[in-house]
Amino acid sequence: MSAPTTQQTNFRILDDAANLPDNYVNPYYLEDLKRRVSVARVNGKLYAFDDLCSHESCPLSAGLLTGTTIMCQCHGSQFDVTTGAVLRGPATTALPTYEVVEEQGKLQVRV
Repeated sequence: MSAPTTQQTNFRILDDAANLPDNYVNPYYLEDLKRRVSVARVNGKLYAFDDLCSHESCPLSAGLLTGTTIMCQCHGSQFDVTTGAVLRGPATTALPTYEVVEEQGKLQVRV
């Protein structure tokens, strides 16, 4: 028996993996879920998280990514993209994070 592919485990294709360089973050809008998700590639590793800051819903993908920390451009909240944890407020609620993989040259996320 072969291992299930990502298509069989509810992953969805977001983009070509080549469109996300290292140490960068890209936003994606999931129309059917009415949700914005960001994917960051840091030192070759992928992380997916809600794109909207838990403080006042500013887009985190427009903020500053430094290592595994993303800072919201609106009020300076900082989050760890690996866990979604708040590193600095004013935000007090962690970001939801999602499983993300690169398979066959495509970025795929499970939300």
